[in-house]
Amino acid sequence: MTVERIYRRERLTIGLLSAELGVPDYRLRQLINEGLGYRNFNAFLNHYRIGEAKAALVDPEQVEVPVLTIAMDTGFQSIGPFNRAFKAATNLTPTEFRRLAMAGDAAPVKRSIEDRPVELRNRPAGLQESARSNRKHSTD
Repeated sequence: MTVERIYRRERLTIGLLSAELGVPDYRLRQLINEGLGYRNFNAFLNHYRIGEAKAALVDPEQVEVPVLTIAMDTGFQSIGPFNRAFKAATNLTPTEFRRLAMAGDAAPVKRSIEDRPVELRNRPAGLQESARSNRKHSTD
């Protein structure tokens, strides 16, 4: 997910991702829900998208890039769902997050660094318990 950034693709579905990974839909759904602890496929995708957006928002070289552009670049189709998902994940709007980060508040930056997504590619089949354990200890 993080290497190829599949989560950026428009209209990505669990069916398309399962075909790309070469696993049945139901297995991927089970891994996402039970193994990784996400409530659904969109929550799973948004984890990666929000992680990338947080990194862009704290990047001093991207301070002039509009939040809408960052939202679209990370795979969201519009600003509304991006703002809702971002606020749900961080308790801040993207603009508040950026403002605090640029003002030198280390908390948003620290959270963005600690929120490294779990890598799915090349995961041996027996690591579902390990992934579940990792998700339970996440700061999301």
